[in-house]
Amino acid sequence: MTTPEPHTPWPKAVAMGVVGAVIVSLVVLAFLWPSMTSKPKDLPVDVVASEQAFEQFTAQATKAAEAQGQDLPFEFNRVNTRDAAVDGIEAREAYGAFVLPSAPGATMEVLTAKAANTQVATMLTSTADGMVAAQAAQLPADAPADQRIAVLQAASAGAEVTDVVPPSEDDPNGTGFALAALPLTIGGILGGVITSLALKGTWRRLVGVLTYSVVGSAALFGILDLWFNLTPGPVYLVWPAIALSLAATASVIVGLHSLLGPPGIGVGAILTMFIGNPLAGAQAPKEFLPGPFGEIGQLFVPGATGTLLRDVSYFPEASTLAPWLTLAVWAAAGLSLIVFAHHRNGRGAESPAPATS
Repeated sequence: MTTPEPHTPWPKAVAMGVVGAVIVSLVVLAFLWPSMTSKPKDLPVDVVASEQAFEQFTAQATKAAEAQGQDLPFEFNRVNTRDAAVDGIEAREAYGAFVLPSAPGATMEVLTAKAANTQVATMLTSTADGMVAAQAAQLPADAPADQRIAVLQAASAGAEVTDVVPPSEDDPNGTGFALAALPLTIGGILGGVITSLALKGTWRRLVGVLTYSVVGSAALFGILDLWFNLTPGPVYLVWPAIALSLAATASVIVGLHSLLGPPGIGVGAILTMFIGNPLAGAQAPKEFLPGPFGEIGQLFVPGATGTLLRDVSYFPEASTLAPWLTLAVWAAAGLSLIVFAHHRNGRGAESPAPATS
């Protein structure tokens, strides 16, 4: 006859319920806080204009934003030519550009990059249309008839829009690319958890992480690129980017588990899922996040992954050194933790069993 296990004390039952409530509250807060506190701001945008026209345009745009009770969401930078503005967009130094008309009655042109963010592209277009309409309303009553006709025609037609870097035809709104961010993060975590729990031995875990990164990235490349065409970049860049992302997350999970035991998995999940992912800027530009959190998010695996995949897929002229280095540092840190835990804990798991007679 077995003795039944004693019941859990009532205070502990209540305490566990409170702990669970706190955890779920923190999870919801982690995902909602960045989006609920974000606002359009600090978006770098070029303006092709003379110095005088640039000053006038900036003043008009600021006044229009203030009239609507809003702050100007753009940081304007004057450039001399349309080609320079296009170069800035392709290098991801600007989200878009306004090309001011050089002659009265000419139409303003807006250069956008929906592949960077469709929300910003819409903001640029609506701002240009509003500016064109405002200029038509300010036309003097005694202006020549031909000038009035030209200005009114331009206002009715709206600004000319040129999408310099359009998204994939299979993902015209960029929603698929944004939605892929969370599964990539979860995939890295799952790889780390499976490797930690299923494999024993430091070097076997290292091989497991590397194998998962290569094979898993091949499968994800097939889904994201070959199937859904969400990452239409060269295979020699997109595939390694996914592989390094998986390696960075999985190795950190395995390394922390090797060092701390089961709690290490929780620490790794917090770093990637509940801190890195909400600050990644996958759904909205990083500039929208409050304070410095947009830049901080780029220092975590999800943020660096999103930026790197977008750049290698759509912006070949953009500098990708920072996200490559960020992912490499995380991967190196995770692998180092695995090796460090191996030496700290001794080689018992790796040593062969002694021979018996």
